[in-house]
Amino acid sequence: MKGTGILVLLLMLGGCAAVPTLEELEDQALLTGDWSQVEKRERTIARRQAGEPLDCVEGYVSYCETRIVDTQCRCVSYTVMRDMFRRF
Repeated sequence: MKGTGILVLLLMLGGCAAVPTLEELEDQALLTGDWSQVEKRERTIARRQAGEPLDCVEGYVSYCETRIVDTQCRCVSYTVMRDMFRRF
C-alpha cells in the first residue's frame, strides 16, 4: 500500500514539471537548428483551438462532439438543437 502511495505521489509531481513556453522553444531552435519541438507545440495548440466552441451567428449555437482523438465543433440552428432534445 505504501508503494502505491509513493507511486501516485511521483506521478502527481510529474504533472507539476515546468513546460517551456513557445518563445523559449523558438529561442532554443534558433540556437540548435532543430525546430521539431516548436512544430510539435504548434500542432498541439492548433488541436486545442480546433476543439474550442465556435462564435456562431444569431440563431445558431455551437455544438461540439468529442471523439477518441479530437473534438469537432460546428454551428447548428437552435431549432435543430431543440428538435434533437425533444426526441428524448
